[in-house]
Amino acid sequence: MTADFPSINFVDLTEQTYRILRERILKRQIHPGEKISVEDIAQSLGVSRTPVVNALKILESDALVEIIPRRGTFVTKITSRDIAEVFEIRLMIELYAADQIFIQGKTQELLAIIRATLSNMRGDISNESYINYEEYLASDRYIHTQLVQIVGNQRLSAIYSDLNIHMQVARAHYLNTVESAQQAQIEHEALESALKENDLAGFKQALSKHITHVSERILALLEEHGGAL
Repeated sequence: MTADFPSINFVDLTEQTYRILRERILKRQIHPGEKISVEDIAQSLGVSRTPVVNALKILESDALVEIIPRRGTFVTKITSRDIAEVFEIRLMIELYAADQIFIQGKTQELLAIIRATLSNMRGDISNESYINYEEYLASDRYIHTQLVQIVGNQRLSAIYSDLNIHMQVARAHYLNTVESAQQAQIEHEALESALKENDLAGFKQALSKHITHVSERILALLEEHGGAL
């Protein structure tokens, strides 16, 4: 009698490889412009070439790598134009989401999320410095992602998620030089205050100020490094 064995999920191998490579790119452990060796990655992870090749194709669709025929695969560089365009679209989406949240009567739902998250964020900073920048940044992303997701438009959320990949790349490269801890916290608390007052105009103004400030800081840092990273 033949023993029953569980089938091997090769798609899962691709997914695991993709997540590992994506994380290393976002954390700048694999640098912009660096060539990625399929053989080296496969050997390091103990898998065949197939899941690595498939993972790189997904990363190409994320615009995190560029596959050049007869040359190889390279980590994509991000330019000032890329950042300007990404933040312009981000602002449009979040301002639209703000309108919808007030129209749909979901301000209290968002307020509860922001209030709880800000409480955690306060423990990650000390005056002008970050105690744990990665945790703070994760909380920041959570607030803005929830702002969009609460609207209930899945396609809009998917578009916003794609934008977040590029924002993570830019901010991860510079770590805590992107924005001061105190200023970032003040800008987030302004969002909370506007929601408490049920003030749509004030909320959108605070949101626009925060997103524009981060964009300008990243663009300034990019210019210091030749306009690309």
